Amino acid sequence: MKLEILSLNQSGSTEAEIQPTPVDFSSHQQWNLQTGWKNVLNNLRLIIQPTLALSLIFPWLDLFPNPSLLLSFHELIHAMNQFQPFFPDG
Repeated sequence: MKLEILSLNQSGSTEAEIQPTPVDFSSHQQWNLQTGWKNVLNNLRLIIQPTLALSLIFPWLDLFPNPSLLLSFHELIHAMNQFQPFFPDG
């Protein structure tokens, strides 16, 4: 499967072509704006969910290759990696 990922980067878009657009994570319908560790844990779950979903379906992509699905997951995970956590210092 690594060969397909490399070929996607060579034939389609590369990391340099994917423009990081500012993402408003709080606009997600399940995002919780309240304070507390449970709310923070819920928001963290939302951020890592695309990576977990890809890891679950990745073995199936060997049987049913879908380059556009793989590329879409790659773009979604790239957008999710733009998240800047806020750590209060007080």
